Amino acid sequence: SPVPKNLLLSRLPSDEYQRLSERMRPVTLEFKQVLYKFQDPIDFIYFPTAGAASALTIMEDGNAIEVATVGKEGVIGQGIVDAIDDESSHQVIIQIAGAALRMDAEDFEQEARKNGPLRQLLIKYNKALLGQISQSVACNGLHPIERRCCRWLLITLDRMESNLVPLTHEYLAIMLGVRRSSVTDILGSLQQKGLL
Repeated sequence: SPVPKNLLLSRLPSDEYQRLSERMRPVTLEFKQVLYKFQDPIDFIYFPTAGAASALTIMEDGNAIEVATVGKEGVIGQGIVDAIDDESSHQVIIQIAGAALRMDAEDFEQEARKNGPLRQLLIKYNKALLGQISQSVACNGLHPIERRCCRWLLITLDRMESNLVPLTHEYLAIMLGVRRSSVTDILGSLQQKGLL
């Protein structure tokens, strides 16, 4: 069977992946597509194969900031592993158009409850994702905007198959929780330094 393009799934034994793949279907992920709104029920789990998604924390005043990025290294919606979290704790939108393998949340929950290879991978992935979220919180609180912007660009490039990041200044400002003009100034400075 072909090796899955999702790096998390590629770590499963091939027979386990083959069995699970029968419960998945490929879907296209469009730029700015909302996979979950805050506190929406999680109906589907996504294993990205290309592109990237952003998990956003939305404040009461409507302001948002990205707390995690997920690409082909991971899974989106996995908070449902122990059936504790059947609704989204973030708004999740597609930041870079791509594709994914989509699985019904009930099927995923059933598989994740088994003490098998998928569950073991998900436990490790959740630990890594929590580390990424913790790092984002620390960077957002302690680093100047320029460093946060560079970190965000590098994290996004890690999930791309090219050196092009097809985003607007406005969208990057939303991800960083800053004004658009700040992003324009930072990107101009990085371009002058020959970094972009």
